[in-house]
Amino acid sequence: MSKVVKLVSIFRNGMGKSQTWSLSNPDTTKTPSQIKGLLEEMAKLNLFQKDGIRQYETVVSAKYVETIETTIFEEVPVTR
Repeated sequence: MSKVVKLVSIFRNGMGKSQTWSLSNPDTTKTPSQIKGLLEEMAKLNLFQKDGIRQYETVVSAKYVETIETTIFEEVPVTR
């Protein structure tokens, strides 16, 4: 059994539509204000555009999503 943590963020794009961005294995010791500040800095970089529209213009929200993976079975490859 393993636990996977993701930071899932919602942004508004240049057309006002919702855009999701996620990061696997984030630093969960950061405070909410630190995370918000980092996401706002990312939005200022204007790195991602599609058809001339900024994809991550304004940060709206962020949350941690934890997934627990439990292996039911796993086939072991045959070696010769």
